Amino acid sequence: MSLSKMIKVPIDMLDSCDGVVAKEVVAPDGVVMLPMGVDISLFEASISLLIKKMRGYGIEYIYINPPQQLSEDDIEEILQKVYSDDDLLIDKQKARDVVKHVDNVFNNIRAEDDIRPEMLDALTNMGSSLTEDLLRNPSVTLSLGQVKAADEYTFVHSFNVAVLTGYLANKLRPGDEKYLHKMVLGGLMHDLGKAKIPLDILNKPAPLSKDEFAQMRRHPEIGVSLAMKSGVQDRDILGIIGGHHEKWGGKGYPNRRKGKDIPEVARVAAVADVFDALTARRVYKSAMPSRDAVTLILNDAGTHFDPKVARAMLVSLGLYPPGSIVSLSDGRVGVVISGGGKDLVRPVVMLVDPKGKKDAGGVPNFIDLKNEKSLCITSYLGQGDKRELGV
Repeated sequence: MSLSKMIKVPIDMLDSCDGVVAKEVVAPDGVVMLPMGVDISLFEASISLLIKKMRGYGIEYIYINPPQQLSEDDIEEILQKVYSDDDLLIDKQKARDVVKHVDNVFNNIRAEDDIRPEMLDALTNMGSSLTEDLLRNPSVTLSLGQVKAADEYTFVHSFNVAVLTGYLANKLRPGDEKYLHKMVLGGLMHDLGKAKIPLDILNKPAPLSKDEFAQMRRHPEIGVSLAMKSGVQDRDILGIIGGHHEKWGGKGYPNRRKGKDIPEVARVAAVADVFDALTARRVYKSAMPSRDAVTLILNDAGTHFDPKVARAMLVSLGLYPPGSIVSLSDGRVGVVISGGGKDLVRPVVMLVDPKGKKDAGGVPNFIDLKNEKSLCITSYLGQGDKRELGV
């Protein structure tokens, strides 16, 4: 793979330009207008205002690194190396066990209209184990599973939402292990009501009809009823199950709650739920790249999502979410392992070469770009699918 050189772009052409800022753009008063490493596409909504401001300061050109892409084979080889490092991931067997147990719970509901106490106990224990992983490992978003068959979606999705909900909960309330555990367990149970929705509706490879969607909209209330019948009494867990489809602006379901009338736990789960749905590959749609999903959620902050939770997602994942393949200003290639916190364009990167090798000794080489000010991301090269869980 060859990395292209930066190009000089007149500011009047920015609205038709793709790429990453190669040199920061600074106003005469010292204010950074465009930081190095940020993707121009993120300013799409305000590009006209930005051009006007730069023209007012006498800025005529900026430097851009054009967008680049690795081949699918290159991406796969790189990610195979990254995902072979077990220290970066939730244990694969644990993930499979959780997904299979959620599957068993759903099948039991379909057969007996109930959750056996021992199954609920096992689910609680699995939630505790995932909570421990989330507290220990800041890079768990690399562990998300991908769906291989249509009828796996609900179970793998439940695992992913549990991990993401817990991940966000830990960012919003760091150190609150009890809160984190409830969020993880609520994530695992958030779609319980779908066990009573016909499979031909759940797995339909096309948009739902009005009547089918009306049935689907019942699953939060059905889920709360099932959970309470099985002995779940925790208000936060029930709040996630019943409220994860409510919208900040009041146009969600089932109760059209608005703003802070929606339980905080449900507002967090709503972001995790949509993020995983967007980035999942389904029969009828391709997976959206994580960075595009983050941008979409940010755009819907204040209407669909709690702005505070949307910002937590952005700060947690950054503009280059874990799994993003990027090139650095010194020509090396790496995979983003964790976000940059408040510095959205300077994440932690695991260096690899374009053919997936780590280094001569096979030892991962990590660079925290917040501590390496001479380096920056110059190009976003792509992102592979989530890893298969083998369920």
